[in-house]
Amino acid sequence: MDHAPLRIAIIGGGVSGLSLAYYLQKLGCQKLGHETARQIEVTLFERKASLGGNAETVWVDLGNRRHPGMPETPYRRWADLGVNDVNLATYHRLRTILGEIGELERMKPLENTESYFSRDGSIALTDDRDLFRGVSDPAHDLNQLEGGRLALLIAVVHRSAINLVENHRVTPRYTVDDFFDACVATPAEMLAAAADRLRVNIDWHDPELPARLERIRHTVYYPRISAMYFADDRGPGGMPLQAPFEYYRIQEGGSPPDRRYFEHGAQHWLEALAAHIVNPNTPGPRIQILRGIEVEAKLSTQGVTLAERAPGERRWEADLLFMATHAEDALPLLTFGDGLSDTQRELQHILGKVRYTRSFGVCHTAAARLPPNRNLWRTYNIEVRNPEDTFFPYRIDYVANRHQNDAENPAYNQAGLPQYFVSLVDDLNRIPRSEMLERQSSPLDAPATLANTAPGEAGYRDRLPPLDPALEAKAWTLFKHNVLDANCLEAQAEIERYNQATARRSAEGQEGCPLLFAGGWTRGAGLQEQCLEQSEHLVELLLGTAERQNEKVLRLVPTGSQAGQRHPQAGGFASVPARP
Repeated sequence: MDHAPLRIAIIGGGVSGLSLAYYLQKLGCQKLGHETARQIEVTLFERKASLGGNAETVWVDLGNRRHPGMPETPYRRWADLGVNDVNLATYHRLRTILGEIGELERMKPLENTESYFSRDGSIALTDDRDLFRGVSDPAHDLNQLEGGRLALLIAVVHRSAINLVENHRVTPRYTVDDFFDACVATPAEMLAAAADRLRVNIDWHDPELPARLERIRHTVYYPRISAMYFADDRGPGGMPLQAPFEYYRIQEGGSPPDRRYFEHGAQHWLEALAAHIVNPNTPGPRIQILRGIEVEAKLSTQGVTLAERAPGERRWEADLLFMATHAEDALPLLTFGDGLSDTQRELQHILGKVRYTRSFGVCHTAAARLPPNRNLWRTYNIEVRNPEDTFFPYRIDYVANRHQNDAENPAYNQAGLPQYFVSLVDDLNRIPRSEMLERQSSPLDAPATLANTAPGEAGYRDRLPPLDPALEAKAWTLFKHNVLDANCLEAQAEIERYNQATARRSAEGQEGCPLLFAGGWTRGAGLQEQCLEQSEHLVELLLGTAERQNEKVLRLVPTGSQAGQRHPQAGGFASVPARP
Protein backbone atom coordinates (compact mmCIF):
# COMPACT_ATOMS: atom_id res chain seq x y z
CA MET A 1 0.00 0.00 0.00
CA ASP A 2 1.38 3.37 -1.09
CA HIS A 3 1.42 6.02 1.65
CA ALA A 4 3.23 8.69 -0.40
CA PRO A 5 1.21 11.89 -0.48
CA LEU A 6 -1.32 12.21 -3.27
CA ARG A 7 -0.28 15.40 -5.05
CA ILE A 8 -3.24 17.23 -6.56
CA ALA A 9 -2.98 20.21 -8.90
CA ILE A 10 -5.82 22.61 -9.64
CA ILE A 11 -5.76 25.00 -12.60
CA GLY A 12 -8.07 27.97 -12.10
CA GLY A 13 -8.51 30.31 -9.14
CA GLY A 14 -12.19 31.15 -9.45
CA VAL A 15 -14.93 29.92 -7.13
CA SER A 16 -14.63 26.39 -8.59
CA GLY A 17 -10.87 26.08 -8.09
CA LEU A 18 -10.90 27.61 -4.62
CA SER A 19 -13.84 25.49 -3.48
CA LEU A 20 -12.10 22.35 -4.78
CA ALA A 21 -9.15 23.23 -2.55
CA TYR A 22 -11.52 23.93 0.33
CA TYR A 23 -13.33 20.59 0.05
CA LEU A 24 -10.10 18.67 -0.50
CA GLN A 25 -8.85 20.19 2.73
CA LYS A 26 -12.07 19.70 4.66
CA LEU A 27 -12.98 16.20 3.47
CA GLY A 28 -9.34 15.16 3.22
CA CYS A 29 -8.98 16.04 6.89
CA GLN A 30 -11.77 13.60 7.70
CA LYS A 31 -10.15 10.86 5.61
CA LEU A 32 -6.79 11.42 7.28
CA GLY A 33 -8.29 9.98 10.44
CA HIS A 34 -8.20 6.52 8.85
CA GLU A 35 -4.98 4.56 9.25
CA THR A 36 -5.13 3.57 5.58
CA ALA A 37 -5.85 7.10 4.39
CA ARG A 38 -3.36 8.72 2.09
CA GLN A 39 -1.94 12.15 2.76
CA ILE A 40 -2.98 14.87 0.28
CA GLU A 41 -1.03 17.87 -0.99
CA VAL A 42 -2.79 20.51 -3.07
CA THR A 43 -1.38 23.27 -5.27
CA LEU A 44 -3.62 25.71 -7.12
CA PHE A 45 -2.40 27.68 -10.15
CA GLU A 46 -4.03 30.97 -11.19
CA ARG A 47 -2.75 32.81 -14.26
CA LYS A 48 -3.73 36.24 -12.87
CA ALA A 49 -2.52 38.05 -9.77
CA SER A 50 -6.06 38.18 -8.39
CA LEU A 51 -8.51 35.38 -7.68
CA GLY A 52 -12.18 35.23 -8.49
CA GLY A 53 -12.79 34.22 -12.11
CA ASN A 54 -16.06 35.90 -13.11
CA ALA A 55 -16.33 37.48 -9.65
CA GLU A 56 -14.53 40.76 -10.25
CA THR A 57 -14.87 43.79 -7.99
CA VAL A 58 -13.72 47.30 -8.84
CA TRP A 59 -13.33 50.30 -6.57
CA VAL A 60 -14.17 53.80 -7.82
CA ASP A 61 -14.01 57.35 -6.49
CA LEU A 62 -17.37 59.15 -6.56
CA GLY A 63 -16.07 62.51 -5.37
CA ASN A 64 -15.21 64.16 -2.08
CA ARG A 65 -17.36 63.56 0.95
CA ARG A 66 -17.99 66.56 3.19
CA HIS A 67 -18.33 66.51 6.98
CA PRO A 68 -19.00 69.73 8.92
CA GLY A 69 -15.81 70.93 10.57
CA MET A 70 -13.70 68.20 8.96
CA PRO A 71 -11.56 68.07 5.82
CA GLU A 72 -13.06 66.58 2.71
CA THR A 73 -12.28 62.89 2.09
CA PRO A 74 -12.55 60.82 -1.08
CA TYR A 75 -15.73 58.79 -1.20
CA ARG A 76 -14.61 55.35 -2.37
CA ARG A 77 -17.20 52.74 -3.37
CA TRP A 78 -17.08 49.29 -4.89
CA ALA A 79 -19.00 47.62 -7.70
CA ASP A 80 -19.19 44.00 -8.77
CA LEU A 81 -18.82 43.72 -12.52
CA GLY A 82 -19.77 40.05 -12.63
CA VAL A 83 -21.15 37.94 -9.79
CA ASN A 84 -22.94 40.41 -7.55
CA ASP A 85 -25.50 38.70 -5.30
CA VAL A 86 -26.68 35.36 -3.95
CA ASN A 87 -29.74 33.81 -2.33
CA LEU A 88 -28.87 32.51 1.12
CA ALA A 89 -32.23 30.71 1.31
CA THR A 90 -30.96 28.21 -1.25
CA TYR A 91 -27.17 28.69 -1.22
CA HIS A 92 -26.67 26.27 1.68
CA ARG A 93 -23.04 25.38 0.93
CA LEU A 94 -22.09 29.02 0.51
CA ARG A 95 -23.77 29.95 3.78
CA THR A 96 -21.81 27.23 5.58
CA ILE A 97 -18.47 28.32 4.13
CA LEU A 98 -19.13 32.02 4.78
CA GLY A 99 -19.90 31.16 8.39
CA GLU A 100 -16.69 29.16 8.76
CA ILE A 101 -14.45 31.91 7.37
CA GLY A 102 -16.16 34.80 9.16
CA GLU A 103 -17.71 36.39 6.08
CA LEU A 104 -21.40 35.70 6.71
CA GLU A 105 -21.87 38.97 8.57
CA ARG A 106 -20.76 40.81 5.44
CA MET A 107 -23.76 39.56 3.47
CA LYS A 108 -26.16 42.50 3.31
CA PRO A 109 -29.78 42.51 2.08
CA LEU A 110 -30.35 44.08 -1.31
CA GLU A 111 -33.38 45.75 -2.80
CA ASN A 112 -34.64 43.05 -5.16
CA THR A 113 -36.60 45.18 -7.62
CA GLU A 114 -36.82 45.16 -11.42
CA SER A 115 -37.98 47.37 -14.25
CA TYR A 116 -38.90 46.38 -17.79
CA PHE A 117 -38.80 49.21 -20.28
CA SER A 118 -38.55 50.10 -23.94
CA ARG A 119 -36.69 53.10 -25.30
CA ASP A 120 -39.82 54.50 -26.95
CA GLY A 121 -41.69 54.49 -23.64
CA SER A 122 -44.41 52.10 -24.78
CA ILE A 123 -43.37 49.58 -22.13
CA ALA A 124 -42.74 50.82 -18.59
CA LEU A 125 -43.24 48.26 -15.82
CA THR A 126 -41.78 47.75 -12.35
CA ASP A 127 -41.81 44.70 -10.12
CA ASP A 128 -41.96 46.23 -6.65
CA ARG A 129 -42.85 43.26 -4.45
CA ASP A 130 -39.56 43.66 -2.58
CA LEU A 131 -39.34 47.45 -2.62
CA PHE A 132 -38.05 48.63 0.77
CA ARG A 133 -39.88 51.75 1.94
CA GLY A 134 -39.75 53.18 -1.54
CA VAL A 135 -42.29 54.79 -3.86
CA SER A 136 -44.17 52.70 -6.40
CA ASP A 137 -46.33 54.20 -9.14
CA PRO A 138 -49.55 52.15 -9.53
CA ALA A 139 -49.63 53.05 -13.23
CA HIS A 140 -46.44 51.03 -13.76
CA ASP A 141 -46.47 48.48 -10.95
CA LEU A 142 -46.61 45.04 -12.51
CA ASN A 143 -48.45 43.70 -9.46
CA GLN A 144 -51.35 46.11 -9.92
CA LEU A 145 -51.88 45.86 -13.68
CA GLU A 146 -55.26 44.56 -14.79
CA GLY A 147 -56.43 44.48 -11.20
CA GLY A 148 -53.56 42.19 -10.24
CA ARG A 149 -54.58 39.48 -12.73
CA LEU A 150 -51.37 39.74 -14.73
CA ALA A 151 -49.15 39.21 -11.67
CA LEU A 152 -51.21 36.21 -10.56
CA LEU A 153 -50.97 34.69 -14.03
CA ILE A 154 -47.18 35.23 -14.00
CA ALA A 155 -46.99 33.31 -10.71
CA VAL A 156 -48.97 30.43 -12.26
CA VAL A 157 -46.82 30.35 -15.40
CA HIS A 158 -43.69 30.42 -13.27
CA ARG A 159 -44.87 27.60 -11.00
CA SER A 160 -45.87 25.47 -13.98
CA ALA A 161 -42.42 25.81 -15.55
CA ILE A 162 -40.67 25.11 -12.24
CA ASN A 163 -42.80 21.98 -11.79
CA LEU A 164 -41.79 20.66 -15.20
CA VAL A 165 -38.11 21.19 -14.39
CA GLU A 166 -38.23 19.88 -10.82
CA ASN A 167 -40.14 16.75 -11.82
CA HIS A 168 -37.76 16.04 -14.74
CA ARG A 169 -40.62 16.08 -17.21
CA VAL A 170 -38.66 17.90 -19.90
CA THR A 171 -35.52 17.09 -21.87
CA PRO A 172 -32.75 19.54 -22.82
CA ARG A 173 -34.41 19.79 -26.24
CA TYR A 174 -37.69 21.11 -24.79
CA THR A 175 -37.37 24.85 -25.30
CA VAL A 176 -38.72 28.01 -23.76
CA ASP A 177 -40.66 28.55 -27.01
CA ASP A 178 -42.17 25.07 -26.70
CA PHE A 179 -43.40 25.87 -23.21
CA PHE A 180 -44.95 29.25 -24.01
CA ASP A 181 -46.45 28.02 -27.28
CA ALA A 182 -48.18 25.26 -25.32
CA CYS A 183 -49.36 27.71 -22.65
CA VAL A 184 -50.95 29.93 -25.29
CA ALA A 185 -52.48 27.03 -27.23
CA THR A 186 -53.79 24.98 -24.28
CA PRO A 187 -53.62 27.16 -21.16
CA ALA A 188 -55.84 24.98 -18.96
CA GLU A 189 -53.87 21.82 -19.76
CA MET A 190 -50.54 23.53 -19.06
CA LEU A 191 -51.42 25.75 -16.12
CA ALA A 192 -54.42 24.36 -14.21
CA ALA A 193 -52.38 22.22 -11.80
CA ALA A 194 -50.13 25.16 -10.86
CA ALA A 195 -53.16 27.45 -10.50
CA ASP A 196 -54.82 24.97 -8.14
CA ARG A 197 -51.64 24.66 -6.10
CA LEU A 198 -51.37 28.45 -5.77
CA ARG A 199 -55.14 28.81 -5.27
CA VAL A 200 -55.43 31.24 -8.15
CA ASN A 201 -58.76 31.37 -9.99
CA ILE A 202 -58.36 31.74 -13.74
CA ASP A 203 -61.14 31.91 -16.32
CA TRP A 204 -59.82 29.42 -18.87
CA HIS A 205 -62.46 30.59 -21.39
CA ASP A 206 -61.42 34.25 -21.19
CA PRO A 207 -60.77 35.31 -24.81
CA GLU A 208 -58.05 37.70 -23.59
CA LEU A 209 -56.08 34.94 -21.88
CA PRO A 210 -53.87 33.99 -24.88
CA ALA A 211 -52.96 37.66 -25.44
CA ARG A 212 -52.17 38.05 -21.75
CA LEU A 213 -49.86 35.04 -21.91
CA GLU A 214 -48.10 36.47 -24.95
CA ARG A 215 -47.62 39.74 -23.09
CA ILE A 216 -46.02 37.85 -20.22
CA ARG A 217 -43.79 35.98 -22.65
CA HIS A 218 -42.48 38.97 -24.60
CA THR A 219 -42.55 41.72 -21.96
CA VAL A 220 -41.26 39.86 -18.91
CA TYR A 221 -39.72 36.44 -19.50
CA TYR A 222 -37.92 36.84 -22.81
CA PRO A 223 -36.24 40.13 -21.82
CA ARG A 224 -35.34 38.69 -18.41
CA ILE A 225 -33.88 35.49 -19.88
CA SER A 226 -31.92 37.57 -22.39
CA ALA A 227 -30.41 39.41 -19.40
CA MET A 228 -29.05 36.19 -17.88
CA TYR A 229 -25.32 35.66 -18.26
CA PHE A 230 -25.79 32.25 -19.93
CA ALA A 231 -28.28 33.57 -22.49
CA ASP A 232 -28.13 32.41 -26.08
CA ASP A 233 -27.22 35.27 -28.41
CA ARG A 234 -29.65 33.78 -30.94
CA GLY A 235 -32.54 34.59 -28.62
CA PRO A 236 -34.18 33.12 -25.52
CA GLY A 237 -36.91 31.13 -27.27
CA GLY A 238 -34.62 28.33 -28.42
CA MET A 239 -33.00 27.80 -25.03
CA PRO A 240 -33.88 24.71 -22.97
CA LEU A 241 -36.69 25.47 -20.53
CA GLN A 242 -34.63 24.00 -17.71
CA ALA A 243 -31.82 26.54 -18.22
CA PRO A 244 -33.58 29.71 -16.97
CA PHE A 245 -36.02 27.97 -14.64
CA GLU A 246 -33.38 25.97 -12.82
CA TYR A 247 -31.64 29.33 -12.38
CA TYR A 248 -34.88 30.84 -11.06
CA ARG A 249 -35.34 27.91 -8.67
CA ILE A 250 -31.97 28.49 -7.02
CA GLN A 251 -31.36 32.22 -7.39
CA GLU A 252 -34.89 33.28 -6.48
CA GLY A 253 -36.24 30.27 -4.57
CA GLY A 254 -36.87 29.63 -0.91
CA SER A 255 -39.70 30.66 1.38
CA PRO A 256 -39.00 33.51 1.22
CA PRO A 257 -35.86 34.17 -0.86
CA ASP A 258 -32.98 35.82 1.00
CA ARG A 259 -31.15 37.87 -1.61
CA ARG A 260 -27.86 39.35 -0.37
CA TYR A 261 -24.91 41.20 -1.84
CA PHE A 262 -21.28 40.91 -0.79
CA GLU A 263 -20.16 43.86 1.29
CA HIS A 264 -16.98 45.14 -0.39
CA GLY A 265 -17.65 42.90 -3.37
CA ALA A 266 -17.69 39.24 -4.37
CA GLN A 267 -13.93 39.07 -4.74
CA HIS A 268 -13.58 39.85 -1.06
CA TRP A 269 -15.11 36.59 0.13
CA LEU A 270 -13.04 34.56 -2.35
CA GLU A 271 -9.83 36.18 -1.17
CA ALA A 272 -10.97 35.52 2.41
CA LEU A 273 -11.56 31.86 1.47
CA ALA A 274 -8.08 31.69 -0.04
CA ALA A 275 -6.57 33.18 3.13
CA HIS A 276 -8.46 30.61 5.20
CA ILE A 277 -7.36 27.53 3.29
CA VAL A 278 -3.67 28.49 3.13
CA ASN A 279 -3.56 29.32 6.86
CA PRO A 280 -1.19 26.84 8.55
CA ASN A 281 -3.63 26.66 11.48
CA THR A 282 -6.46 25.33 9.31
CA PRO A 283 -6.79 21.57 9.89
CA GLY A 284 -6.35 19.22 6.96
CA PRO A 285 -4.10 18.89 3.94
CA ARG A 286 -1.80 21.80 3.14
CA ILE A 287 -2.90 24.11 0.32
CA GLN A 288 -0.57 26.26 -1.77
CA ILE A 289 -1.87 28.96 -4.12
CA LEU A 290 0.43 30.22 -6.87
CA ARG A 291 -0.71 33.42 -8.56
CA GLY A 292 0.40 35.02 -11.78
CA ILE A 293 1.51 31.69 -13.21
CA GLU A 294 -0.01 30.26 -16.36
CA VAL A 295 0.80 26.59 -16.72
CA GLU A 296 0.41 23.85 -19.29
CA ALA A 297 -0.04 20.24 -18.27
CA LYS A 298 1.30 17.10 -19.91
CA LEU A 299 -0.79 14.07 -18.99
CA SER A 300 0.36 10.48 -18.85
CA THR A 301 -1.04 7.32 -17.35
CA GLN A 302 1.50 7.76 -14.53
CA GLY A 303 0.76 11.38 -13.60
CA VAL A 304 0.97 15.01 -14.62
CA THR A 305 3.84 17.37 -15.45
CA LEU A 306 2.98 21.08 -15.21
CA ALA A 307 5.22 23.69 -16.81
CA GLU A 308 5.05 27.45 -16.75
CA ARG A 309 4.08 28.71 -20.20
CA ALA A 310 7.03 31.08 -20.32
CA PRO A 311 9.90 29.12 -21.96
CA GLY A 312 12.49 27.68 -19.61
CA GLU A 313 10.53 28.42 -16.48
CA ARG A 314 9.51 26.23 -13.56
CA ARG A 315 7.99 22.76 -13.60
CA TRP A 316 5.90 20.79 -11.12
CA GLU A 317 4.81 17.18 -10.83
CA ALA A 318 1.39 15.96 -9.70
CA ASP A 319 -0.54 12.74 -9.48
CA LEU A 320 -3.93 14.17 -10.35
CA LEU A 321 -5.17 17.33 -12.07
CA PHE A 322 -8.45 19.21 -11.67
CA MET A 323 -9.29 21.64 -14.48
CA ALA A 324 -11.40 24.46 -12.99
CA THR A 325 -11.41 26.68 -16.07
CA HIS A 326 -13.83 27.51 -18.86
CA ALA A 327 -14.38 24.56 -21.18
CA GLU A 328 -12.79 26.33 -24.14
CA ASP A 329 -9.70 27.19 -22.07
CA ALA A 330 -9.03 23.65 -20.87
CA LEU A 331 -7.82 21.67 -23.89
CA PRO A 332 -5.29 24.28 -25.12
CA LEU A 333 -3.51 23.85 -21.77
CA LEU A 334 -3.35 20.04 -21.99
CA THR A 335 -1.09 17.62 -23.84
CA PHE A 336 -2.14 13.96 -23.87
CA GLY A 337 0.65 11.39 -23.75
CA ASP A 338 0.87 7.83 -25.02
CA GLY A 339 -2.17 5.71 -24.37
CA LEU A 340 -4.52 8.69 -23.88
CA SER A 341 -5.55 9.41 -27.48
CA ASP A 342 -9.02 7.92 -26.95
CA THR A 343 -9.52 10.09 -23.87
CA GLN A 344 -8.38 13.15 -25.80
CA ARG A 345 -10.92 12.48 -28.57
CA GLU A 346 -13.67 11.91 -26.00
CA LEU A 347 -12.93 15.19 -24.24
CA GLN A 348 -12.67 17.11 -27.51
CA HIS A 349 -16.15 15.84 -28.36
CA ILE A 350 -17.60 16.79 -24.95
CA LEU A 351 -15.95 20.17 -24.47
CA GLY A 352 -16.56 21.08 -28.11
CA LYS A 353 -20.29 21.20 -27.34
CA VAL A 354 -19.86 24.20 -25.02
CA ARG A 355 -20.21 27.52 -26.84
CA TYR A 356 -19.22 30.92 -25.43
CA THR A 357 -20.30 34.52 -25.68
CA ARG A 358 -18.39 37.56 -24.45
CA SER A 359 -19.55 40.76 -22.80
CA PHE A 360 -18.15 43.75 -20.99
CA GLY A 361 -18.97 44.80 -17.46
CA VAL A 362 -18.65 48.58 -17.02
CA CYS A 363 -19.01 50.82 -13.97
CA HIS A 364 -20.18 54.28 -15.04
CA THR A 365 -22.46 57.29 -14.50
CA ALA A 366 -24.26 57.24 -17.88
CA ALA A 367 -27.88 57.69 -16.77
CA ALA A 368 -29.05 57.49 -20.40
CA ARG A 369 -28.64 53.70 -20.13
CA LEU A 370 -31.54 53.62 -17.66
CA PRO A 371 -35.27 54.03 -18.35
CA PRO A 372 -36.14 57.50 -19.65
CA ASN A 373 -38.57 57.92 -16.73
CA ARG A 374 -36.36 58.16 -13.65
CA ASN A 375 -39.23 56.97 -11.44
CA LEU A 376 -38.86 53.58 -13.11
CA TRP A 377 -35.27 53.07 -12.02
CA ARG A 378 -34.90 49.88 -10.06
CA THR A 379 -32.04 47.62 -8.94
CA TYR A 380 -32.20 45.57 -12.16
CA ASN A 381 -33.26 47.40 -15.32
CA ILE A 382 -34.05 45.23 -18.32
CA GLU A 383 -34.64 46.66 -21.76
CA VAL A 384 -37.48 45.14 -23.78
CA ARG A 385 -36.35 45.18 -27.39
CA ASN A 386 -38.41 44.99 -30.55
CA PRO A 387 -38.73 41.47 -32.00
CA GLU A 388 -36.90 42.51 -35.14
CA ASP A 389 -33.87 43.75 -33.18
CA THR A 390 -30.71 41.67 -33.36
CA PHE A 391 -30.21 39.59 -30.24
CA PHE A 392 -27.11 39.82 -28.14
CA PRO A 393 -26.62 38.27 -24.72
CA TYR A 394 -26.57 39.68 -21.23
CA ARG A 395 -28.02 43.17 -21.52
CA ILE A 396 -28.88 44.55 -18.13
CA ASP A 397 -28.20 47.73 -16.18
CA TYR A 398 -27.82 47.85 -12.39
CA VAL A 399 -28.38 50.90 -10.23
CA ALA A 400 -25.58 50.35 -7.75
CA ASN A 401 -27.16 52.77 -5.26
CA ARG A 402 -30.28 50.60 -5.10
CA HIS A 403 -28.27 47.39 -5.05
CA GLN A 404 -26.10 48.51 -2.13
CA ASN A 405 -27.34 51.83 -0.74
CA ASP A 406 -30.84 50.63 0.03
CA ALA A 407 -32.87 51.45 3.11
CA GLU A 408 -31.98 48.19 4.84
CA ASN A 409 -28.32 49.24 5.03
CA PRO A 410 -28.19 52.68 6.69
CA ALA A 411 -24.41 52.91 6.66
CA TYR A 412 -24.48 52.96 2.87
CA ASN A 413 -27.93 54.42 2.27
CA GLN A 414 -26.93 57.78 3.73
CA ALA A 415 -24.56 58.43 0.84
CA GLY A 416 -27.31 59.38 -1.62
CA LEU A 417 -25.96 60.93 -4.78
CA PRO A 418 -24.05 60.58 -6.99
CA GLN A 419 -25.78 57.68 -8.68
CA TYR A 420 -23.54 55.14 -10.36
CA PHE A 421 -24.31 52.09 -12.43
CA VAL A 422 -23.01 48.78 -13.72
CA SER A 423 -23.95 47.72 -17.23
CA LEU A 424 -23.34 44.49 -19.07
CA VAL A 425 -22.92 45.29 -22.76
CA ASP A 426 -21.62 43.61 -25.90
CA ASP A 427 -19.53 46.63 -26.94
CA LEU A 428 -17.50 49.04 -24.80
CA ASN A 429 -18.56 51.87 -27.11
CA ARG A 430 -22.11 51.63 -25.78
CA ILE A 431 -20.94 53.54 -22.69
CA PRO A 432 -19.51 57.03 -23.33
CA ARG A 433 -15.84 57.07 -22.41
CA SER A 434 -16.31 60.30 -20.46
CA GLU A 435 -18.87 58.62 -18.17
CA MET A 436 -16.86 55.51 -17.37
CA LEU A 437 -15.46 55.70 -13.85
CA GLU A 438 -11.76 55.30 -13.13
CA ARG A 439 -10.59 52.03 -11.57
CA GLN A 440 -8.98 52.52 -8.14
CA SER A 441 -7.04 50.22 -5.82
CA SER A 442 -8.87 48.70 -2.88
CA PRO A 443 -8.75 50.87 0.27
CA LEU A 444 -9.20 47.81 2.51
CA ASP A 445 -6.43 46.41 4.67
CA ALA A 446 -7.72 42.83 4.47
CA PRO A 447 -7.51 40.38 2.95
CA ALA A 448 -3.95 41.54 2.32
CA THR A 449 -3.80 39.77 -1.05
CA LEU A 450 -6.76 41.80 -2.28
CA ALA A 451 -5.43 45.07 -0.89
CA ASN A 452 -2.09 44.50 -2.62
CA THR A 453 -3.55 43.59 -6.02
CA ALA A 454 -3.10 46.29 -8.62
CA PRO A 455 -6.21 47.44 -10.53
CA GLY A 456 -6.99 45.70 -13.80
CA GLU A 457 -5.54 42.27 -13.03
CA ALA A 458 -8.78 40.28 -13.18
CA GLY A 459 -11.21 39.21 -15.89
CA TYR A 460 -10.08 38.56 -19.45
CA ARG A 461 -9.10 42.08 -20.50
CA ASP A 462 -5.52 40.88 -20.86
CA ARG A 463 -6.74 38.75 -23.78
CA LEU A 464 -7.64 41.87 -25.77
CA PRO A 465 -5.27 43.74 -28.09
CA PRO A 466 -3.46 46.67 -26.43
CA LEU A 467 -5.80 49.57 -25.71
CA ASP A 468 -5.02 53.21 -25.10
CA PRO A 469 -3.95 53.93 -21.50
CA ALA A 470 -6.96 56.17 -20.81
CA LEU A 471 -9.37 53.31 -21.56
CA GLU A 472 -7.24 50.76 -19.71
CA ALA A 473 -7.61 52.89 -16.55
CA LYS A 474 -11.40 52.74 -16.62
CA ALA A 475 -13.51 50.47 -14.41
CA TRP A 476 -14.50 47.71 -16.83
CA THR A 477 -13.64 44.15 -17.59
CA LEU A 478 -14.22 41.46 -20.23
CA PHE A 479 -16.14 38.33 -19.33
CA LYS A 480 -16.96 35.21 -21.23
CA HIS A 481 -19.88 32.96 -20.47
CA ASN A 482 -20.86 29.54 -21.68
CA VAL A 483 -24.23 29.47 -23.42
CA LEU A 484 -26.56 27.15 -21.51
CA ASP A 485 -28.12 25.52 -24.55
CA ALA A 486 -29.11 21.90 -25.13
CA ASN A 487 -25.61 20.98 -26.28
CA CYS A 488 -24.11 22.36 -23.07
CA LEU A 489 -26.59 20.44 -20.92
CA GLU A 490 -25.65 17.28 -22.80
CA ALA A 491 -21.96 18.07 -22.25
CA GLN A 492 -22.65 18.40 -18.51
CA ALA A 493 -24.16 14.91 -18.41
CA GLU A 494 -21.27 13.48 -20.44
CA ILE A 495 -18.55 15.11 -18.32
CA GLU A 496 -20.25 13.72 -15.21
CA ARG A 497 -20.01 10.21 -16.64
CA TYR A 498 -16.38 10.86 -17.57
CA ASN A 499 -15.55 12.13 -14.04
CA GLN A 500 -17.21 9.12 -12.44
CA ALA A 501 -15.36 6.68 -14.67
CA THR A 502 -12.04 8.42 -14.02
CA ALA A 503 -12.52 8.36 -10.24
CA ARG A 504 -13.55 4.70 -10.38
CA ARG A 505 -10.46 3.70 -12.37
CA SER A 506 -8.29 5.61 -9.94
CA ALA A 507 -9.80 3.83 -6.95
CA GLU A 508 -9.30 0.44 -8.58
CA GLY A 509 -5.65 1.17 -9.32
CA GLN A 510 -6.18 1.07 -13.09
CA GLU A 511 -4.09 3.19 -15.41
CA GLY A 512 -5.90 6.04 -17.09
CA CYS A 513 -6.05 9.77 -17.58
CA PRO A 514 -5.38 11.60 -14.25
CA LEU A 515 -7.75 14.43 -15.10
CA LEU A 516 -11.09 15.64 -13.65
CA PHE A 517 -13.23 18.65 -14.56
CA ALA A 518 -14.92 21.32 -12.45
CA GLY A 519 -15.98 24.84 -13.43
CA GLY A 520 -19.24 26.67 -13.97
CA TRP A 521 -19.89 24.99 -17.30
CA THR A 522 -20.06 21.53 -15.68
CA ARG A 523 -23.18 21.99 -13.53
CA GLY A 524 -26.41 23.89 -14.11
CA ALA A 525 -26.14 27.60 -14.75
CA GLY A 526 -22.78 27.89 -12.99
CA LEU A 527 -24.17 29.82 -10.04
CA GLN A 528 -21.73 30.04 -7.16
CA GLU A 529 -23.75 27.48 -5.21
CA GLN A 530 -23.66 25.10 -8.18
CA CYS A 531 -19.89 25.53 -8.50
CA LEU A 532 -19.59 24.63 -4.81
CA GLU A 533 -21.89 21.66 -5.33
CA GLN A 534 -19.77 20.38 -8.20
CA SER A 535 -16.56 20.79 -6.22
CA GLU A 536 -17.93 18.97 -3.19
CA HIS A 537 -19.30 16.23 -5.45
CA LEU A 538 -15.95 15.72 -7.19
CA VAL A 539 -14.00 15.53 -3.95
CA GLU A 540 -16.50 13.09 -2.47
CA LEU A 541 -16.33 11.10 -5.71
CA LEU A 542 -12.56 10.99 -5.51
CA LEU A 543 -12.19 10.25 -1.80
CA GLY A 544 -15.44 8.39 -1.27
CA THR A 545 -14.91 6.03 -4.18
CA ALA A 546 -11.55 5.04 -2.74
CA GLU A 547 -13.18 4.30 0.60
CA ARG A 548 -15.94 2.24 -1.01
CA GLN A 549 -13.30 0.18 -2.79
CA ASN A 550 -12.13 -1.31 0.54
CA GLU A 551 -9.90 1.69 1.28
CA LYS A 552 -7.82 1.15 -1.84
CA VAL A 553 -5.58 4.13 -2.44
CA LEU A 554 -5.31 6.01 -5.69
CA ARG A 555 -2.39 4.65 -7.68
CA LEU A 556 -1.53 7.63 -9.85
CA VAL A 557 2.09 7.92 -8.77
CA PRO A 558 4.70 9.19 -11.23
CA THR A 559 7.80 7.02 -11.55
CA GLY A 560 11.46 7.54 -12.31
CA SER A 561 12.64 11.05 -13.11
CA GLN A 562 9.01 12.29 -13.21
CA ALA A 563 8.59 11.94 -9.46
CA GLY A 564 9.87 15.40 -8.47
CA GLN A 565 10.69 16.36 -4.89
CA ARG A 566 8.35 17.04 -2.00
CA HIS A 567 8.98 20.32 -0.28
CA PRO A 568 9.23 19.68 3.44
CA GLN A 569 7.34 22.84 4.42
CA ALA A 570 5.43 24.27 1.47
CA GLY A 571 2.69 21.67 1.63
CA GLY A 572 2.49 21.51 -2.16
CA PHE A 573 5.13 20.45 -4.66
CA ALA A 574 8.60 21.81 -5.12
CA SER A 575 9.48 23.09 -8.56
CA VAL A 576 12.02 21.04 -10.49
CA PRO A 577 14.42 22.33 -13.12
CA ALA A 578 13.08 22.57 -16.64
CA ARG A 579 14.39 20.06 -19.12
CA PRO A 580 16.43 21.40 -22.03
